[in-house]
Amino acid sequence: MLRAARGQQQTQTTKRSWNVVVFSIGGMKLAARTEDVGGVSPWTGSIPVPSRTPFVQAMQKRDHQVMPVYELANRLSRTLQGDPLLCLVARHVDGPMAICIDAAVPSLETVDAAAIRPIVSGDLETLGSVTIGGDDVTIVALQRLGRLG
Repeated sequence: MLRAARGQQQTQTTKRSWNVVVFSIGGMKLAARTEDVGGVSPWTGSIPVPSRTPFVQAMQKRDHQVMPVYELANRLSRTLQGDPLLCLVARHVDGPMAICIDAAVPSLETVDAAAIRPIVSGDLETLGSVTIGGDDVTIVALQRLGRLG
């Protein structure tokens, strides 16, 4: 009986769907799990700070919180598009991080977990890729961003 329960649970897990936030960096569509996103709001600018952490060279004050700015556009060698730019708050394992994204308003999508394909590239921390609206979209692992290797 225990084996049947485990098998049934595994079947339900493989049929699950993921809710993702689809956003863009320099016109490149990316996605992140909704539970890894703390919010999206207008970009308010950042304060440059000396740092040895790759792709973190600034801080941003939002409400009563100061958080590092992760330069995802720089890491992907992309130029941000639109005005005004937006701020995506990532729920990182080390605390919230601000990421500047294109002005295109992000959308919420539901994807079938079985449709997520693994990515072989080691250039970015990802959870895989999936086809959304005819586009191949990389799902960024926001919780592990900057912890490659």
